[in-house]
Amino acid sequence: MQVINVMGASLDGRIASHPKESDSDRKRYGFTNDADHAHLRRLLAECDAVIVGGHSVNVSGGVMEVQRPDGVFPTWVLCSNSGFTHDQPIWSKPHTTKWVVSREPIGTSRCPKGVQNVVYGDRGMVSTTIEACKQAGFERVLLFGGGQINRAFYEARAVNELILTVCPVVVGRESGVPVVAPDLSSPVKFYLKEMKSEGDLVFLHYLVSHG
Repeated sequence: MQVINVMGASLDGRIASHPKESDSDRKRYGFTNDADHAHLRRLLAECDAVIVGGHSVNVSGGVMEVQRPDGVFPTWVLCSNSGFTHDQPIWSKPHTTKWVVSREPIGTSRCPKGVQNVVYGDRGMVSTTIEACKQAGFERVLLFGGGQINRAFYEARAVNELILTVCPVVVGRESGVPVVAPDLSSPVKFYLKEMKSEGDLVFLHYLVSHG
């Protein structure tokens, strides 16, 4: 199974200007545009699942529901220790299967009946999530962050590739959210596989060095 970190970041390495930034704010600030949206949809149409912090999806208004050429909608694996009330945006897009990954079991008031609750307890979030994805037969999994989720997967040496959209904006704020939250025990090295640009965006595709 391949885990591919897909992120859009400012020139100073921030994925948002503050933790509760909405998609409309991101577009207004220059983090995303129609070209980046099309780029993400192409990646989603080629994957089996998306692992992401549930909070960031919720404040963005819900998952991106994309159907693959074979008719399947990728599963969204939402990391949240508290779950979500039934009326929150996270549960929109009915065709997309959703899981909730949490430390302790979440009751149906915060995780609707029929939604798989992956409980990691003392086993660790990353290893438990990866095991569940493998058992589901997933082969290509996108990691959408945010910074803390990314840190956990990089720390566990579980990321195989990074597809990074460099956005033409500088955040320059202490509240800015980094691609990887502090602190990693050691730096992560990458090898450039491909680079292309479209308008003011630059798309970088890296392979992670596990040497």
